[in-house]
Amino acid sequence: MSEWFEDWFASEQYLNVYKHRDQKDALLLLDLIQRTISINNDFLILDAACGAGRYSNLLLQKGYKVIGFDLSLPLLKIAKTDAGKISGENIYFRSDIRSVKLKMKFNLILNVFTSFGYFVTDEENFSFINNSITFLKKKGYFVFDYINKKYLIDNLIPYSQKEIDGYLIEEKRKIENQRVIKEINISKGNERHSFTESVKLYSPEILFEKFFKTGYKIIDVFGSYEGENFSEINSSRIIIIGQNEQ
Repeated sequence: MSEWFEDWFASEQYLNVYKHRDQKDALLLLDLIQRTISINNDFLILDAACGAGRYSNLLLQKGYKVIGFDLSLPLLKIAKTDAGKISGENIYFRSDIRSVKLKMKFNLILNVFTSFGYFVTDEENFSFINNSITFLKKKGYFVFDYINKKYLIDNLIPYSQKEIDGYLIEEKRKIENQRVIKEINISKGNERHSFTESVKLYSPEILFEKFFKTGYKIIDVFGSYEGENFSEINSSRIIIIGQNEQ
């Protein structure tokens, strides 16, 4: 039996639902990263769970060397096609984030756009963070972008709908067993599709503890892509920038 993200991220409808997540968010986050840490053109960057390459191909445009991986072959194909339109070449490969194996060492690792918390157990969810230190250079950086648990719970929108390219997209949300669960129904005429998202919610304290135990020094925490200070009450995101001290 496939897991929810295998079906959802391989579907044609996924990119339609998240069409509003355009390059603006990615540019804002990359600008924030560049303002916070010193990235030079010799940096080797890993984009973990890179999806359709929104971040990694922007980095390629800026002249950086990037390697990206994802589980979804359809999203990787889009990433490779877009990379081919840019001067230079990004390297993409398929892997499950829980078991990715890399021999090279990176200066910067990105795990962004809530590519975290998809799995059933805490061990699975934190496996990449725990393993990342082994393929990050000393003094290298890890950028982690995730939803802020308290803000999400306090501001949960149980139901919403929108229309994109003639498709009606209905989204129902609930909190259950410390997870935010979204039911997505997509319809157009007689065409019907249903998908589910299920993401485990972790408090900032747990996230900080995991980063510290892995060997990271947290050098900054932001609450938005614009670089606002993190507030557990008011911030929709939690963006952690850690540095390898090992």
